[in-house]
Amino acid sequence: MSLAHISEIRVAVIASHPITIAGLAAVINAQPNMTVVATASSVAGGLTDIMQAEPEAVIVELGPANEGLPVPALVDALRHQRNRASVIAFAEEPEHVVTALKAGARGFLLKDCPTDDIVTGVHQVVRGAVPVSPRTLPHLVSEVMAPTAPPALSRREREVLALVARGQSNPRIAQSLHVSEATVKTHMRRVFHKLQANDRASAVALAISKGMLAPNESQTTGHPPTGGDRMDAPRPRRDTSAQPDPGLPRAAAKADGDTEALCQPRQGRAHGPAPATEAVAHQYAPPDQPAPAHRGGR
Repeated sequence: MSLAHISEIRVAVIASHPITIAGLAAVINAQPNMTVVATASSVAGGLTDIMQAEPEAVIVELGPANEGLPVPALVDALRHQRNRASVIAFAEEPEHVVTALKAGARGFLLKDCPTDDIVTGVHQVVRGAVPVSPRTLPHLVSEVMAPTAPPALSRREREVLALVARGQSNPRIAQSLHVSEATVKTHMRRVFHKLQANDRASAVALAISKGMLAPNESQTTGHPPTGGDRMDAPRPRRDTSAQPDPGLPRAAAKADGDTEALCQPRQGRAHGPAPATEAVAHQYAPPDQPAPAHRGGR
């Protein structure tokens, strides 16, 4: 919010003790371009008056009794206000700063801060800055540097990832969970994003290392995929190089030149043995041509 369009900064004060309200109002009203337009002892009791006053900044006291709980309700209500007033949390303990800022406050000032800090904080929050008391900085730094827990996986995301760990493909997972393949892909994209993984294998490994997936849910080491994902082993091809062609005469299968077999009469033959030349013709007849018929005796 630009101060060029604000001739006077309108401020509301919410505090549980009248002395606190009076002290803050005295500091604010002493400024030539600031004025307190509404006060209340609680968010619930004074929200209607505050909304009607349309302040640019609201200073709300946090105490042991509420521990910052009024801030979310106040911020949510102010979202519907025309000028979207900014909230400055006013507390005694610096460790409340993280709770207040996460709840939606745009500033955090300690109760023992100099009065100039309160005036400066109001100016800053109206400009869009985030005023905080210097003593709260160690808590903010600790919050930023503390390792954050990874986002939790949903029940369905864990189910999909567990089937991935067993080596199942997307179509097979879709069949197992009775969902579409596109739904499986959507769950996997979310898993990749939450775990910061680049592929399926790394997603499974990260989930196991972070305790999101039990090791016994993965059967990928030393075990073939189960169920419909197991591919049948190719059958060995039958070696037919040494087998006789059933379409060839019996004599053609005798590659060792067994002349005695060649001269034996065929079963059912009514006449004498075939001439040797005819037997040779049987031996060397091409596979795709029938052997010449024996015309002896006719």
